[in-house]
Amino acid sequence: MYNFRILVASTLLLTCLSASADEIGTGSGTVGNVIDAGSYTYVQIKQQNLWIATTHLDIAVGEKIEFTGGMEMKDFYSKALDRSFESIIFVQNANKVGGVDNYHSSIDGKGLKNETVIAQSTQVKVPEPGEIEPLSGGMTVIGIVENASKLNEQVVSLRAKVIKVNPNIMGKNWVTLQDGTGTKPNNKLIATSDEMVSPGELVTASGVVRNNIDIGSGYKYEVLLEQAKFTQDVKVP
Repeated sequence: MYNFRILVASTLLLTCLSASADEIGTGSGTVGNVIDAGSYTYVQIKQQNLWIATTHLDIAVGEKIEFTGGMEMKDFYSKALDRSFESIIFVQNANKVGGVDNYHSSIDGKGLKNETVIAQSTQVKVPEPGEIEPLSGGMTVIGIVENASKLNEQVVSLRAKVIKVNPNIMGKNWVTLQDGTGTKPNNKLIATSDEMVSPGELVTASGVVRNNIDIGSGYKYEVLLEQAKFTQDVKVP
């Protein structure tokens, strides 16, 4: 049911529960080269001799750039550019130093769905154990992760805090949820949805559990919550 190329693109900005990619924190430098391809901008940073990619960013050679929240992909092939990168970092947020943030819009795969934007530089505090009351009759992050094989293809619900949102990835919004249960790496759950939520919100999420999704090249998801629907509860500091 999964197309290999589509799912490779879907993983570009996501933190996987099990993946052979390296998370990158922050970085900055001078732009050495810029390539626009569709809704993405590929930027080469001179000082570090590296490439990053983000949603479209108006930036030119010689300008300063900074980025946060990246995922390094090795031996990545860009179909849009017909080019392979030995290493490239797909970042959540990139902006010109002294400029405005590069925001993202929600896309449903058919066109612009709404003008909701998310400041991806927003830092969200991870919930402490016991901070979020479990949903009555529902599940928890650790309960879903540890029982993914038994729950495969079942619809489940949970209450959790939105930690990160990566919108407009092949027509889906990718939402990282945590509720204070579990320990790394089993303390978060990634949900895919055509709905938009914001980092920091407390939501009730319902979706279909999918277990052991292998898209090749060493990239695997032990569990995803797909076709997720969200009901906002309250804003959590």
